[in-house]
Amino acid sequence: MNSILLKVLIAAATALLGAIVMRTGKLARVSDQIFLRSVVALQLLPTAALFLALYVVGHAEVTSDVPGYYLPVARATLAGQVPFRDFPLSYAPLFPYVGAAIVSVWNSGKVFALLAIGLNLLALLCWHQAARTCLDRSTARDTSILYASSGHLVVQALLGTSQIWIAAALAATALLTVRNRSAAAGLVQALSLCTTKFLALLFWPVLWICAPRRGPWLVAAVVTSAVVYGAFASTGADLLYPLRFEETQMSSGNLPYLLDPSSSVSAVWGRFFDALALAALVATISWLYLRTRPVRDRARLVAPALALVGLVFMIFSKKSFTGYAAFFMYPMVWVLATRIRGMARAAFLLVFNVLLVAEPSLWFYLEGFNIPLRGWLASGASARGYAFLLVDLALLACYIYLAWLSVLCVRSMVAGAISPRNSIQSAAACSVE
Repeated sequence: MNSILLKVLIAAATALLGAIVMRTGKLARVSDQIFLRSVVALQLLPTAALFLALYVVGHAEVTSDVPGYYLPVARATLAGQVPFRDFPLSYAPLFPYVGAAIVSVWNSGKVFALLAIGLNLLALLCWHQAARTCLDRSTARDTSILYASSGHLVVQALLGTSQIWIAAALAATALLTVRNRSAAAGLVQALSLCTTKFLALLFWPVLWICAPRRGPWLVAAVVTSAVVYGAFASTGADLLYPLRFEETQMSSGNLPYLLDPSSSVSAVWGRFFDALALAALVATISWLYLRTRPVRDRARLVAPALALVGLVFMIFSKKSFTGYAAFFMYPMVWVLATRIRGMARAAFLLVFNVLLVAEPSLWFYLEGFNIPLRGWLASGASARGYAFLLVDLALLACYIYLAWLSVLCVRSMVAGAISPRNSIQSAAACSVE
């Protein structure tokens, strides 16, 4: 329980710090160089202080997937073993090689946290530069302040999760997209797919839709990925093992969890929920494609489009741990900052970040992970089940609300981009008037 309270405290304190910084308005008047240094400090200093306190002074060990998955495969690779041939792997083929490289420098799970902290900073820098291109100066700065003070990202970085890897790749891809470097953007996504997990493919349709030059993007992404995966397939690697490993898993915080009537995720219900999520994603991506067809400068839509697809996945996928929200946190903040006035957005993000860090931890702490919700509510621990249900519903409501704001943002940006005054309106079409 102490770890849950610590996560909640981190989420609330960092979000409050961001709200205070934005409320003072001092960073709105400084030069771009000073602002960038300040927002980097806003993200980096609390995270670095917590890393030192927990892992250096407190001698704590990194938890989550690092000791159970990341370290074993990294050390096995250092010992000369080959992924998929000598040991099973639920990640991408190059994942253990990245792990081996950093573990060879520091043989500790803490090195994954350091890598995540660095990649989290990279994501902030890339997204801020993209926001400066697509948004007005004030909104871009507010978005970066709110993102830098996201407690959920601080927790994910300290846990050293690979979610931050995908988030950094998306940020770099978005920046390259708005700078009309489609081939480089596709290459970054290929590297993400080859070093993380198949989940990186979730955003490929949106990134392809928004790419200024779709052909080079597709060639760079597909050919590079095919070369890497093909090399491992030629050795007899079971590349589909990660999909089979994930197939029967389920998390809380989504519609399937609330709707599942069975005592476990049976094959029939699992396929039904997979089909439901696929249908929702196909419908969303089709809508984005049709809405953006008249738009010449599609790159400006990349952030709200990523937010929408990511949120639809979180709502409908049977496995959508809140850690996945790190993938598209900046796009979510982007949408919120451009649709909501004043400090209301900071207050919303404070609550949202607390829910993101608390919900999965409560699920495991209250032992709801080994029993379906319906059985939990009918058991002797029903009081705990109902209390958790309120948290779960609040989180789901946040997802739905942000998804609706993303739809409004895309519609307004499309409308502004195809109007007679598009040269003036396109950059601010999503901003609050």
